[in-house]
Amino acid sequence: MHYFIGKNQNNHAPISNGNVLAWLQQYDVVCRPVDKISQLFFENFDMSSSLLDNSGSYILAKDQNERIWYDPYGIVKEKLGQIGEIISINSTRYSHGYGIYEVVSHKGNTVVRTKTWAPPNRNSFIRSIEIKTLRSNPSEVSIFPVVHLKNIVQRIDNTFISRISENQWLATTVSPSVEGITGDISKAVTGGQVTIFEHSLLPVPLVFTIPAQKVPGPEYSKPVFQVFAAGASKEEALKELENTLVHINQSEQQTLKEWQTWHSKTVNIKALPPKLEYFWRVSNTLTKMSLQKDGTPIIIGFKPYQGNVWIRDSLWIASTLALAGHHEDAVRALYATLSYLVERPDGNYYFAYNVVTRLPNEHAYENDTTGLILYGIWQVWSLVKDHSIILDLWPIISQSTEWILKNRDSSGLIFPDAGIWETFGPHLGEKFEHMTWTSAISAFGLIRAAEMAEAIFENEKAYQFKLGASELIQAISKHNVHNGIVTRSLESRRLDASVTLFFSEFPIFPKEWLKPTLKAIQQRLEDPFIGGIWRHESLTTEEGDLKPWAGPTFWLGEAFLVNNDINQAWKYFNHNYNNSAFCGLLPELLYSKGCPRGIGMPSYSQSGVIRSLLLYKSLYGWEPS
Repeated sequence: MHYFIGKNQNNHAPISNGNVLAWLQQYDVVCRPVDKISQLFFENFDMSSSLLDNSGSYILAKDQNERIWYDPYGIVKEKLGQIGEIISINSTRYSHGYGIYEVVSHKGNTVVRTKTWAPPNRNSFIRSIEIKTLRSNPSEVSIFPVVHLKNIVQRIDNTFISRISENQWLATTVSPSVEGITGDISKAVTGGQVTIFEHSLLPVPLVFTIPAQKVPGPEYSKPVFQVFAAGASKEEALKELENTLVHINQSEQQTLKEWQTWHSKTVNIKALPPKLEYFWRVSNTLTKMSLQKDGTPIIIGFKPYQGNVWIRDSLWIASTLALAGHHEDAVRALYATLSYLVERPDGNYYFAYNVVTRLPNEHAYENDTTGLILYGIWQVWSLVKDHSIILDLWPIISQSTEWILKNRDSSGLIFPDAGIWETFGPHLGEKFEHMTWTSAISAFGLIRAAEMAEAIFENEKAYQFKLGASELIQAISKHNVHNGIVTRSLESRRLDASVTLFFSEFPIFPKEWLKPTLKAIQQRLEDPFIGGIWRHESLTTEEGDLKPWAGPTFWLGEAFLVNNDINQAWKYFNHNYNNSAFCGLLPELLYSKGCPRGIGMPSYSQSGVIRSLLLYKSLYGWEPS
């Protein structure tokens, strides 16, 4: 089934231009359909930078002919026609797969279409609101944009200013300019007496009252533009608002053109079927949207983790951008990610950081960071072909390789840790293990570090790195492979889906391990009820963990591509596509209650689209199933 954004309240469809970020939601907390801007963020996209009050921004409308209130929350207290009609979400999509989010919904005969975008190089958002009738008969409609502000510190004519912190201000208005009324929403839209109460410390609902306009029939009405502008000062926010309003009528096309120009630099994957072409564009769009102004890639649509930089996820986004042809973005993302690195006491690096404080923010103890760093640097360098990347980052390369070479025990494997899954460890009653993932990604990192060392004539270092990689692979073969099946660790013969990556993305495992491992994973990690692949077998981790995940499902499909089993590969790829939101976003995983978790995670989900399609193209050209 397809999931609407917002059915799990932690999920949002994101819109961003790097300067600002918006979250869009299609269901409220009790699963009522609603087309809502859930939250806006300005700079450092952390939860602490949220600009709106919890209720966000949405639309009320009245169809005079049908006597229908388009009112998702039942706010309006007025005798209505067609009481039994509910609001339905017709469609959600990113226009052409680019950075403009469109929602079409209706109640009775009244159809509402919104488009939301962040204009290029501005600290602002625009939402256009248009209305037509479902049966194409003429009508007259009033539109009421509603926004719940955290406070109002000043109004200037019909512009309202909110102060969030010392360096976060929000200015909002509508175009064409109309009166804004604060206070009781129902009274504001029905013309009742409203007591104006605006306070700099209290949340304030604000309603803009747009005069009734004629709807000709099959065509949408003229757009009403709702505009939000952010700044580090009141003056800056007002200037942003002014500059955004100057080009308001051309802004949608200007934004679309900017995205088209960016996408024109993407690797040419030839003619994809329309469905896959859309997923391809959306996934590239989401990787771009995950970059903040300074280039830092972060998770962008998932509430609990907003404002965190995971080295693994951020490097995955950076390398995906490089693979997709966006070299400039990839280099910026790489350098920005590595700027967060803080050494652990043992010389490795912490793997997670808060984007505002830049302090480590971790769940468990992971030793795979150094291997991933080496991979990320190599992947970007190998495609950009600029040796200055190696020279700039050589201290980090040296630190990472040295840690790997010195932190193996008598088994020959990297010291025990949580592997790739940060929620595994003693805090959940599990002992750390000699994880296959950690030793294998370390070996792959050493192999790629040797290639970089040779490029700058550090041949003795390259020899040491190759020898270390060989020893790690031998130790994995001795301790963690049984009858050709690659298992989770030295201590356990249980399975971990991450090992499949060492046949595809990080190809260092012998081909003879491939078929036995694929067979075992299919038998033991495929969900027996809804398909898709669990990320591991019988680990005690967070709620819902033993449900299919998008990442491992893509990974297994890629391993089948390497095994030349195209039908099985597309079985798993299509599982992910069939469990996407209507707008093309993929969940991180599905919980037992059927709700998706982690929509808008371009590191884990949307990158899987890009990387699997590129792998297919490299192996088979292009005629997908």
